[in-house]
Amino acid sequence: MQRLLFTPEHGYRQIAGHGDVFSHIVQPHGLQFDPDGMRALISDRLSTVAESEVPVISSEILSGHPFQGGHESDVYAERLARIAPDARILISIRSQLRILPSVYMQYLLRGGTMPWEQFFEGTDEPGYFGFTPQHFEYDHLVAQYQSLFGAGNVHVLTQERLQKDMDGAARAVADFAGNGGFAALSAASRRVDAASYPEYGAPVLRRINHVQSSTLNPAPLLNLGTTPKGLYKIAGYVLKRPFLAKLLAGRKPVSDHVRRRFAGRFHDSNLRLARLATHPLDLEGYD
Repeated sequence: MQRLLFTPEHGYRQIAGHGDVFSHIVQPHGLQFDPDGMRALISDRLSTVAESEVPVISSEILSGHPFQGGHESDVYAERLARIAPDARILISIRSQLRILPSVYMQYLLRGGTMPWEQFFEGTDEPGYFGFTPQHFEYDHLVAQYQSLFGAGNVHVLTQERLQKDMDGAARAVADFAGNGGFAALSAASRRVDAASYPEYGAPVLRRINHVQSSTLNPAPLLNLGTTPKGLYKIAGYVLKRPFLAKLLAGRKPVSDHVRRRFAGRFHDSNLRLARLATHPLDLEGYD
């Protein structure tokens, strides 16, 4: 969506990226946060936005980091409200039992070394944060934004709808954003990125991270490269080759564990989310 939907040809212009969001919203210490820095950046960038375009700030780090339980997602929402109280908020979600395996594969991509069973248990060590399923109870975050910006100014888009009805989903977002310049999706924007490394490769990729430096493992005992490059990339390439993909395609050990571990875990949250939505929200396939 950031690269292919929120573009001038679709009537949008992004005025701040991940780096800007991190520097001005996420990174500042709570005792030192000042909304004026981001306000000034927005004011300056708005000069590049045509009258027919909708300015967009889009960054998934605003919802909190899933490796650390999404802590402070409420704080980021409050900071956004101080920066741009009249903003309209788009929140994109995905079925929990589908997104959790993707979160773990992303964890490996950043150099993580825990097996999936350990990763999904998080930590109860005082002062430290790990994965928590509460982060994926979406109704709490939606309710927080509704309380800050007004229920009518918060739109929830499921990734499943985007997959099943790309045109309808894009039109719904444009209508919500007041984007009169949106006519239709361009042919180029319909491209779907190649899938990430397959789950059956997780045991191999995790072990490679023990001998490569990375964001999550900056000082391995033996350093044979840097994740996600080096041996990690080579192994990922081999694992995606047709002969292995055909042989192991049915093996999804992370998804299997997630289904066993979290079956029924998000049922109540999804019911509350359905009641919160101010527009039709198709949660078919959700727990």
